[in-house]
Amino acid sequence: MYGDDALSFLSTLPVKRAAIVTDRFLLNTDLPGKVRNSLPEGAESVVIGNISEEPDEEQVISGMNALINFSPDWIIGLGGGSSMDTAKILFAKYERPDISVYDITPLVPLNLRKKSRLIEIPTTSGTGSECSWAAVLSEKNERRKNELASPEILPDYAILDPQMVLRLPAEQTRNTAVDAITHAVESYVSQWNNPYSDALAEKALSLILGSLERVLSEPGDVEHRSRVHIGASMAGLSFSNSQIGLAHALGHSLGAHFKMAHGRTVGLFLPHVVEYNYETSADKYEKLNSLFDSRFRGKRLQDSLRSYFRSIGQPVTIREAGIDRKAFTNSLDSLVSMAFESTGVTTNPRDAGSDEIRKLFTDAYGGV
Repeated sequence: MYGDDALSFLSTLPVKRAAIVTDRFLLNTDLPGKVRNSLPEGAESVVIGNISEEPDEEQVISGMNALINFSPDWIIGLGGGSSMDTAKILFAKYERPDISVYDITPLVPLNLRKKSRLIEIPTTSGTGSECSWAAVLSEKNERRKNELASPEILPDYAILDPQMVLRLPAEQTRNTAVDAITHAVESYVSQWNNPYSDALAEKALSLILGSLERVLSEPGDVEHRSRVHIGASMAGLSFSNSQIGLAHALGHSLGAHFKMAHGRTVGLFLPHVVEYNYETSADKYEKLNSLFDSRFRGKRLQDSLRSYFRSIGQPVTIREAGIDRKAFTNSLDSLVSMAFESTGVTTNPRDAGSDEIRKLFTDAYGGV
């Protein structure tokens, strides 16, 4: 459901008891109240608002206790990727308390939706979690992010209301949009790409590139906000049907290690990964390159990405992102090892071993 007043769709659903999963920042805003007020008359609700930027299993357990006590028939994820991913994991665990979070894989039948259904309402424009069957969970005291996935945690409904993102700060607007751009580019050339994911990726990229600059300069522009919001969701649909690549593998590793925003980290690697993949995906990359405005369009896609990212304030090297050279060098072995474990290595269009991943890391730093 998308567009102005899309949130009112909640009132049409047979909701009796809704658990709203959100983060600590949004808990102190009026957005949870807007969701509660949009529920059907007589519906009861509870807000689980302890989700951090890096949710871990401890927060899932805490949320589970609240769900068990409340017994909802609908679970609503409200927020960015962290809140929406946690809502997916809680949804699975609430239905199946006997399973581990690490049983949330495409290989394990979960048989969900006996007790509840799932809605996602994004308050950022980029993660695509509202339209994907993936979830990321951090390990407490470990610099690691685990990639969970199952078609059964795909939400029943995604509600894209531009009013929910109008007050999104510029930094988060930029970070999440860069994440969506990376989703579109990587899904377009993934080894699992297909006509459906291609069409969604192309449209997503054209919507975001055509409106993001306007949104950053005029945050209250509802029309352009809506285009970026829809484009980000389309990018989520695209990679859900095609998968990601090396930029996400390296970005997850760097972000977990140095506690950086996900969109910021994947964007650091995207031009380097495009350059690395070029010989296997030149025709498709050229098609995406044609979507860039002439002000940014370079000879190759990686050139256009760097030009565009610089224009919106996205750093294009790890050094520019503020990571100390010594800290980076000391962590390099761990970064390479963690990235190599990602599914993005498997679906990337060009094979990469540890040596290639190490070189991508060092190149992205800016000349270690």
